[in-house]
Amino acid sequence: MKIALLLIALFTCSIAQSQNTKKVLILIKEESSQLEFMLENEALKMSQMLKKSGFEVSTATVSGERLHEGSVSLTPDHKLSDVKIDDYDGFIIPCMIVDNTTEEIVSFVKSAVERNKPIAAQVASVYLLAEAGALKDKKYALYSDQSAKSAFEGSVYAGNGLVKDGNIITSGGCPWAEYKKRGKDQTTEITQAFIEMVKAN
Repeated sequence: MKIALLLIALFTCSIAQSQNTKKVLILIKEESSQLEFMLENEALKMSQMLKKSGFEVSTATVSGERLHEGSVSLTPDHKLSDVKIDDYDGFIIPCMIVDNTTEEIVSFVKSAVERNKPIAAQVASVYLLAEAGALKDKKYALYSDQSAKSAFEGSVYAGNGLVKDGNIITSGGCPWAEYKKRGKDQTTEITQAFIEMVKAN
């Protein structure tokens, strides 16, 4: 009888813990010109930090297909079109050195912003937030002031460090920027700030 009660208590505790686990999605852009370098030093590093902090971490790309280059590979958990935004407590978007934005990703980010979900974006992905209208009346970080571009109208450039404004965090430094001596890699800093923001929500 005591064993049965103990098992029930453990099971109940396990369910409660599972329900309290924060779920985050890493949105990975798959056309990076430095795929191996950026997967290893940015996307996978973010994933490891998030998991270590107790988050349930999923990844998604537009195609949902396996990414592989050199010694590094990643099979996304989801195709972006299959992702339900309300299933997640926050979204983080690595730079991945991809400057172009697709309509599908922009639409996804818009929906996440409308639901007031915590979002973090690094370097090239800051443009995604701008295209989605997420930076209007907000401060943002990037390697240089982009105020002249229409997508950034109404936003305020705040340098190339780490900037948090409301539920949005931006960073102007990634692994490739540091490798090319164009700024400090802030992958650790933006991921830690994102962790704290999601936990506080």
